[in-house]
Amino acid sequence: MLLTVGGMLFVWLLLWKTSSVWVLAAAEAAVLAAGLLLRRCAHSHGSRLLIDHAAQHSRFNSWNAGGKFFFSLLLLFGCIGADSAFLGLWILAGMTLLTVVGGKTPLHDYISCILLPLGFVLLSGITIAVQVTPDRIGVFSIPVLGQYLSVTEAGREEAFRLCCKAAGAVSCLCFLSLSTPMGTLIAFFRKIKVPGIVIELMYLIYRYLFILLSLHASMQTAAESRLGYRNFRCGFRTFPKIAANLLVVSFRQASRNFDAMEARCYQGEIRFLTAEQRMTAGQLGCYAGMLLLTLAGYFAGGML
Repeated sequence: MLLTVGGMLFVWLLLWKTSSVWVLAAAEAAVLAAGLLLRRCAHSHGSRLLIDHAAQHSRFNSWNAGGKFFFSLLLLFGCIGADSAFLGLWILAGMTLLTVVGGKTPLHDYISCILLPLGFVLLSGITIAVQVTPDRIGVFSIPVLGQYLSVTEAGREEAFRLCCKAAGAVSCLCFLSLSTPMGTLIAFFRKIKVPGIVIELMYLIYRYLFILLSLHASMQTAAESRLGYRNFRCGFRTFPKIAANLLVVSFRQASRNFDAMEARCYQGEIRFLTAEQRMTAGQLGCYAGMLLLTLAGYFAGGML
């Protein structure tokens, strides 16, 4: 819901006084409909992220991890460095099709993965578009505490361009995360000589995110069963109690997990058994085709 409201506000900031009332109303209605559709498609399965599950069942799971990593990194840097809003949207559409259609990742899993980052992108775009000024300037200004919240044409263009670039970059990372399990990525990082301490911290932090989400979901379910969220007042009192209890329980769970790791002969290094993944001509052809399409989008955006 917050993403839908943010999207409608962002569209209003972009189109106010530059388009007719009917165009603005149609755009707002389209954003509202898209937000409701995305909310219906997205799911969380008890607040438990399904990134690893989707990666294990992706058609790209057996592809070479290094190829996917450098392909995603190349498109990400190209999207950011090109400074083109059209290219960002082009990469967003292409990587979405590649992940959902090519990788056979369920659409609701993909939407659940990308919604939160896109929400932060929209909030950042609104922050960039709105400036605090001492005088009335730009397309419109709102007086607040002796200052003005102003939106200029240059600010709107900059916010739109940066949001498109960020959305394209996020889609590249979503492709990598939804097609490559964490264990496979860690094995690849070992091959390219990433420091062991970095790999250990990366995996443990990633793992503990799932543990904290699972603990929070259990506490929230217990609170709901005791009518802790029956109204806003009760929810306002329940939330800090859950947060305080989550801190204590997380330390306790971390100690138990470390004891379990030591019982399994943990000596400061986590190893995963991974299958050998060879780079094939088909994989190279797919990457080359996507890069050519990206170049086509770059030149097409320059002509518009």
